[in-house]
Amino acid sequence: MKLPALAFVLAVLSAPTLAQSDARAADRAAATKAPFVFETGVVDLRTLLERCGTYLQRNILADDVELGVGPGKPKGKPAAEASGGPFVELQLPVVTDAAGCEELLTGLLWTRGLVLVPLDEAKGVYEVLSMNGARAREINLRAPQRTVQQVLARPTLRQFVTVVVELRHTNATIANNALRPFFAMGGSNNGMPLNVGNVGNSTSLLLSGPQDVVAIALQLVQAADVPQPPESRPDLQQRLEALARQNEQLAQRVATLEEKLGKPK
Repeated sequence: MKLPALAFVLAVLSAPTLAQSDARAADRAAATKAPFVFETGVVDLRTLLERCGTYLQRNILADDVELGVGPGKPKGKPAAEASGGPFVELQLPVVTDAAGCEELLTGLLWTRGLVLVPLDEAKGVYEVLSMNGARAREINLRAPQRTVQQVLARPTLRQFVTVVVELRHTNATIANNALRPFFAMGGSNNGMPLNVGNVGNSTSLLLSGPQDVVAIALQLVQAADVPQPPESRPDLQQRLEALARQNEQLAQRVATLEEKLGKPK
């Protein structure tokens, strides 16, 4: 009975060590992961999604309807070239890491009116939706929330996100009205502008849209959200006092004129 008990104790004590070793091995593997290569030539989007999904360790769902592959259209590179279907063509290879792979993938999808949307971000499950399709409304609704720092760290990523910005020196309503004309995109191909709104107070601004566009808006907000210069005009009390002195001077001038004209006081 003593030997099984001793083996059990040793197994329990060694479990954390093994877990830590596995974690360190995973970190080393991530650090030494081979770069991803976007190859030259014509590549079918499905093939590209499969390669990127495997490299990024994600499941990416891609429905034929969202990709624009109608019924009766054969899949694959030849069909894509012949029918103008979902494909991309690069003249030079692009070698990049995991972050660059995701950023370029979302950019290439964008050129075809497609967006990578999280289905279950924690489990690494995503799907591709068309900005002009029947499910286009889901893109904004499923935009994950990000911090200002996260967005500005990756200003070229073209995934829809939502950010709450805390303002220190600028009124949120004024900032909202000032930003809208710069990002009005009613005539754009996708018809999905940057959404700017308030969240119920004067210090918080809500931005929702493609992360690269949100990053531009954040940079504008940060540049404008600075302490205002001291008021150069006199305050109300000083203005009232100045008006009172002017009235007094006018009254004296009127009295002097009346006296010169010989009118009774």
